[in-house]
Amino acid sequence: MLSMYFISRSALEWTVRVLFRLKITGHENFPDPPFIVAANHTSLLDPPIVGAACKNYTVNFMVKQELFEIPVVRHWSKSVQCIPVKRGENSIKGVRESLRRLKQGKVVGIFPEGTRSSDGGLREAKMGTGFLISSAKVPVVPIYVYGTAKAFPKGKGIKPWSRVGAVIGKAISPEDLNLAGSSGKEHYERVGNEVMSAIAGLRDSLGKGVIPEQFI
Repeated sequence: MLSMYFISRSALEWTVRVLFRLKITGHENFPDPPFIVAANHTSLLDPPIVGAACKNYTVNFMVKQELFEIPVVRHWSKSVQCIPVKRGENSIKGVRESLRRLKQGKVVGIFPEGTRSSDGGLREAKMGTGFLISSAKVPVVPIYVYGTAKAFPKGKGIKPWSRVGAVIGKAISPEDLNLAGSSGKEHYERVGNEVMSAIAGLRDSLGKGVIPEQFI
């Protein structure tokens, strides 16, 4: 029997591919689970594209608590393994649930910036990102999603046939992030910003042989 996650991911990917020109590269960079997927966020198209990029895995996305306050959306969000997180404050419950699922060998998806960027640019990671990564001590896979800020801008309608896609970067190990024996605000901020720097590096790689020019 097909899971609701598989059905939803397939339907959303199909919709994106019909409406836009989608390109995803870097599938070979995924390690074995558990791991965290971290992507930039500028549009409502980002989660479906990240899900499509991770098509061989079920991604347990951390999503805003408000979605769980809408009955129909709450039921669907639970059925596709989403984890509710309170925005604007530390969501201990959400972090604990994410850690529990990672210990079960699952994949957790996060948007380190916490919300959609209004101008399409990258922003600093929320401190909770660094806390989660430091506590989990699992690999982090950076993903740069591009084109979505133009294809479906925040607060505006879609622009069909726009070029959108994702670049999947090499996994960042706990050792790469120097997680052992450190904690505190400055440490969590550093970890979060290092992940955002990895995403920025993927952005800067566009047009340098990673993605053909016609997809930028």
